[in-house]
Amino acid sequence: MTVCGVIAEYDPFHKGHAYHLQKAREITRADYIICVISGSFTQRGLPALLPAHARAQMALSCGADIVLQLPYAFSVREAEFFALGGVYILNALSCVTHLSFGCERDDLPLLQRAAQCLEHPDAALEEALRNGLDAGLSHAQAQGRALEERLHLPSGALNAPNTALALSYLRALIRLDSPICPAPVQRTGDYHALELQALPSATALRGAILRGDWAGIEASVPASALPILRSAILEGLCPPDGLDSLLRARLLTASPEEMASLPGMGEGLEMRILKAAETAVTRSQLIELIKTRRYTHGRISRALCHALMQINKADLPALPSCARILGFRQGARPLLRKLQEGPFPLVTRPAREAGWEMDIRADELRQIGAGLPRGLTYRQSPVIMP
Repeated sequence: MTVCGVIAEYDPFHKGHAYHLQKAREITRADYIICVISGSFTQRGLPALLPAHARAQMALSCGADIVLQLPYAFSVREAEFFALGGVYILNALSCVTHLSFGCERDDLPLLQRAAQCLEHPDAALEEALRNGLDAGLSHAQAQGRALEERLHLPSGALNAPNTALALSYLRALIRLDSPICPAPVQRTGDYHALELQALPSATALRGAILRGDWAGIEASVPASALPILRSAILEGLCPPDGLDSLLRARLLTASPEEMASLPGMGEGLEMRILKAAETAVTRSQLIELIKTRRYTHGRISRALCHALMQINKADLPALPSCARILGFRQGARPLLRKLQEGPFPLVTRPAREAGWEMDIRADELRQIGAGLPRGLTYRQSPVIMP
């Protein structure tokens, strides 16, 4: 049996994601595809526009067979730990044979060489990395430049967003000594494009949804997933600024010691955030005041999310201890039964399980940001598709 794993966010699911699932199945000849997606907050450090169950249902309508939730402790993290959490879950299921991911380069031998260099750096790579950091580059920029120098590649060859994440997936496979085979799919289009394209970016589609561009939405979302998206929109979305007031209140009452205990802090970032919070009104304004070449938008955004969630560094586990079943197709019941009988715990309703307090808190905050009643999303049963 061939089982292909995919790690994603699908906020929201669009035609580019459907293309990737189709190519992943073709390349690996998979009998089943298991997706691991983020929950109520995404890797950008923002609340998800759509609830996790709706995103899972969209994926199931377009080629996924089982969708699991990546816990908050890994979904709102830098690429290395986002990837490690997802790969660990897939590896722990003991049935996943392949891992497929989109990237700007699908040259697997080159990507694997680069991942090996990063996972086992030599003196030359470490020196090049230090030089980049000393020059004021962010860690991601310095690492990309150092890697290109070490492998004698042209500038920018390995620094594209999806390629950087692909390297993190490959590093996780190496670190876990996993037998899972990587299966890259070359991505087309601009990952950060603000305008809708034939295979759109999630950024562009979120913009279309927020401004009510239904012509653009219908052109960007697979027909089978469109009714699910419509229903989720009617139920209520959580916009990017939905929790700005709550975040501002948290920052204005936080002490320097509390801020220093948050994940992602260091190098004086906590003091920059507290100072900016005195004048900034919105989250976007806050990030613009704080951002430098070293303090990237992503790092700041995730740190602010942890402040909102009141998460300490000590709260983050080294590896996931379980995953939540968000949904599955009827035809995948045999595989699901096998997974539930396996060694890695899968839960259906986190309210009944210990260790899910962080994700329950995230669910409740997203409800607040969407302007919805508290709700009991953490008691929701998995979505079942025909």
